Amino acid sequence: MEINLNLRQLVLGAAAVCLVVLLAVVGRAVTPVAEGSPVVLTPERWEAAALARKAGAEIVRLEADGGALHAMVAADPPDAVQAMLLAQRIYAGQRTGTAATATARAALVDAAAAVARYAGGGLTRQAAIEAVNAALERIQALRGQAMNRIPTDEQGRHVAFLSLAGAGELDRLRARRQADR
Repeated sequence: MEINLNLRQLVLGAAAVCLVVLLAVVGRAVTPVAEGSPVVLTPERWEAAALARKAGAEIVRLEADGGALHAMVAADPPDAVQAMLLAQRIYAGQRTGTAATATARAALVDAAAAVARYAGGGLTRQAAIEAVNAALERIQALRGQAMNRIPTDEQGRHVAFLSLAGAGELDRLRARRQADR
């Protein structure tokens, strides 16, 4: 009894086995798991997952723009040209998106307009701070985690505390900040 091994057939067989193993590894890595068991991706679930990824990317962009507005209104006085450029960039970047982020996008655009008007002298600082805080609250609701708020004049603080300012602030201000929490 003779066994004839064709080298070409052996290589094709090994390549097919490698392809199946590769597909299994990739499939295991990308298959969603719910409650410890794999979930079959129906077209509806696939579309929902794609929308969730898109909304997540929009939330990241909203957070970045919200942080830029936070820093702009915290500067006393803000640069009017930089504020206007920031407002235009935010308006251009937030015109379109998913329905899940529509209210946060609208609040962010309104806050950007308020900061630009404040920087130009057409609006009070308090109104700009309130607009930015409202936008940050909407973004926070989307993400579900705490974000830095700018203290308002109604809370008895006239200094905008930033998260990075804690390293060098005076002990008196640090104690006041802790008491307000």
